[in-house]
Amino acid sequence: MALPTQLHAMLTHQSLPHALLLEGGTQAFRREIALELAQALLCETQPHDPDQSSLFGEPEPAEKPCNSCNHCHKALQNIHPDLHLAEGGTGARSFHIDAIRDIRRQATVLPNEAEHKVFVLHNAHSMTAEAQNALLKLLEEPPDYVCLILTAPARKLLLQTVISRVAAVNLGPAAEEALDPEREALLQQHTTAITQAMLQGARPYRMLEVTAPLEGDRDLLRELLPCLRRALHAQLVANITLAPRALKLIDELRKLEEALNRNANLNLLITRLAAINEK
Repeated sequence: MALPTQLHAMLTHQSLPHALLLEGGTQAFRREIALELAQALLCETQPHDPDQSSLFGEPEPAEKPCNSCNHCHKALQNIHPDLHLAEGGTGARSFHIDAIRDIRRQATVLPNEAEHKVFVLHNAHSMTAEAQNALLKLLEEPPDYVCLILTAPARKLLLQTVISRVAAVNLGPAAEEALDPEREALLQQHTTAITQAMLQGARPYRMLEVTAPLEGDRDLLRELLPCLRRALHAQLVANITLAPRALKLIDELRKLEEALNRNANLNLLITRLAAINEK
């Protein structure tokens, strides 16, 4: 498969960043492109530079990846010592901090055979908040030989601190991803209970009761806040008389999301959510 134009141009002009996020498309397409790019980074063949014409009719260098050099053969067989693939599942929080710790450890070791050491983090959006935070140091100050390729349906599914440290390349409209039924049911349950309590102007003790399951679970709160906003908007559309209160609540929820993306204290955020009716 040929690399998308933007990635091909970055590779040709040797302008690929150390940390790249591939977003959009299908899960399978993102994985395929990530591995193709990783293979190209390991490939021994010098890429063709369209800005430099060939002299004396000499043949132009082959495109990367060439699929014929020793590095390409090993990458295609998944046995290249400098290519590391870590994958999260489709469910939330299925990509754990232990995997990131292992990547950080391996990143300190020089490449075995190639010029680069490439780490593909497929389904990066399924990393726990702790895993994403553990990745920040490597994203910010990677060794010169390290390349990190993350994949996700959309950048918004990652922490803002991660997004700010990667260059994103869009592979097209994101296809609907497979959902974790149990996780979706849990989100729906909490969304319904908290939305009702907010719209009813429930007192703090009741709000503390419905928000108690969020304690210690930053990932659940991160997934829940957008669900609450959407639920409030739906209630507003169904009953316009709720507009003043619903709009105020939506605004407060946006502020909580911004604070969450800045890694604000989790207990403080839950307390603020429990006190949202007092605003």
